[in-house]
Amino acid sequence: MKRVATALILSTLFFFVGWATNHRELAFHWAPIIYHGVASDQDYITRVDFDGDWIGNNNWENQPTGDLSAHVYYSVIETETHYFLFYSLFHPRDYEPWCFPSLCHENDMESIQLVVRKDGNAWGALEAMETLAHNRIYLYVADYSVKPGYLRMQGKILREDGRPVIYVETYGHGIYGHRIKLKKGTVIYRPGEVGEVPEGTGEEVTYALVPIYDTLWQHRDEIGPGKLFDQAFEYRGVVLGAAFDGDDWGEDKANSPWGYPQALGTELSRGDWFLDPAKAFAYHATFPEPFSRTYLFNPYLEDLGLLGETR
Repeated sequence: MKRVATALILSTLFFFVGWATNHRELAFHWAPIIYHGVASDQDYITRVDFDGDWIGNNNWENQPTGDLSAHVYYSVIETETHYFLFYSLFHPRDYEPWCFPSLCHENDMESIQLVVRKDGNAWGALEAMETLAHNRIYLYVADYSVKPGYLRMQGKILREDGRPVIYVETYGHGIYGHRIKLKKGTVIYRPGEVGEVPEGTGEEVTYALVPIYDTLWQHRDEIGPGKLFDQAFEYRGVVLGAAFDGDDWGEDKANSPWGYPQALGTELSRGDWFLDPAKAFAYHATFPEPFSRTYLFNPYLEDLGLLGETR
């Protein structure tokens, strides 16, 4: 009997490890190629804990001495019909050549999200991409079977080697799915197993993926001055931090992945874009059927005790 129980436990563990590995492989397969405008090393993407701690309001001052190896945060959420792949780019500084509180701020996290339809093959079919640039979310599609909803369509997803391509502004780091003029120089980031540090402009380097769930999400309750997050808000009755704690220049201006307030319209709430992406995308665009909002894997809503709620 003990052997049977042990076998069941091991097989269950193997199942869940395999599931998680598949999600990471999926995130790696679709991870974007990033054309990033660069005027200085303040434009290099890195980890939130690049300075060895999980404190938000010392990142501006620690930027010159911290580890600027390239990392991109990711998350995978799964419904019956789709995967929602979220990628976040972090910079310790959002800056300009001349800083004012209205222009610059400590910490910066801009993000994109992909919608991948389960079509029977291992990686699925990319259907849509949304990118965040400051106060706006932009919608791009793989083909015109996806129609506009609350958001206007910006065009088709650009690809290189099968991956989506994004363009990131110098200084302010807004992300676009269409070509933009990048001020000063450019660094091209490609997904890899190791996060590299650019030595200057004109380089191609690799970035490593970091799971949001195992890192930022585990610190979600650290809210307040001197902690990682600030600007508490309620998401369906649960308190979360809307922004990274930041004191230099503009205070608490960089949103957490679950704190974005853009493109809410009349049906969405702050946090839905990350935490309930099926609801958000069903509002932002019109997808071919079937488009299920029933989650098979959403550890964030599960942790908050909200999985299964209909909103």
